[in-house]
Amino acid sequence: MITTTLADTVEETLGDPFDATNPHGFHALVDTAEGRRPFDATPWHLPDGDPESVLHALRALHRRSPALAPAPPAGAPAATVVGASVGALDSALRITLRHLRSRHLYGAPASDLPALRTLLAGAYADLLLCDTLATLAVRGTEPLPDRPGALAHAAEALAPRALQGAMDRLSVVMGSRFYIREGAHSSFQRLLYETQRALFGADRPVLDPEPVPLAALLAAPAVVESADPILLAAAPGLALTGSSRRVPQPGGAVQERLYEELVARYEAGTTFDHTRRPLPDRP
Repeated sequence: MITTTLADTVEETLGDPFDATNPHGFHALVDTAEGRRPFDATPWHLPDGDPESVLHALRALHRRSPALAPAPPAGAPAATVVGASVGALDSALRITLRHLRSRHLYGAPASDLPALRTLLAGAYADLLLCDTLATLAVRGTEPLPDRPGALAHAAEALAPRALQGAMDRLSVVMGSRFYIREGAHSSFQRLLYETQRALFGADRPVLDPEPVPLAALLAAPAVVESADPILLAAAPGLALTGSSRRVPQPGGAVQERLYEELVARYEAGTTFDHTRRPLPDRP
């Protein structure tokens, strides 16, 4: 059972991050970082809860700012940090999609361009993959009885690379907007930097993803029950375990399905992860 009550409380308390008048929104956070308003040192405390509830509450905070989110509670699985960072990718995807839908090229929204749709679909597939790995690891799930710890290792070794890779590709899609120093667009740059520090900071071990039996993990019943293996298999982040520097993007019917589902969740105002939590954001 997915428990999101704590995360819903966080979302309701902090409000729409895209609202320019929200003191907890992107505009306020950027103004604080740029020294245009005083820094509010009030910490964002989380009530106690089970590990999965805490994961999703942290994810709600990371949607706004990984740097301002509190550290995971003592005893939390290491995959909690990775799972929380899915929230930052959620916001990065949301900001990018907003930007492409409002920008017109050749008389049509930029989001209509097939190449850009493919990149968005790939980032969404990476988000689903990382969400699945991290959430099951936080639950303590062991999909492969003969390989204990394999899923936790995948969450801690592969997922950070997949998350960062997706955000890097989205930053390219943002183009010059990536460098704007105010408003929601500037939050993309901050989210990218803070996520990188959260995932690869000096206190975070960098694990080798090579030993992870990914094919077996994605076919395991526990994983299949949590996510569609066809969508997970399309994640560009899976290629990061090999020696090739080329990151293949999803194509064909899978790409179309990913993009349509991404847009449907965006327009419905829900998170892009498997919880589909309702958000206070307004498109």
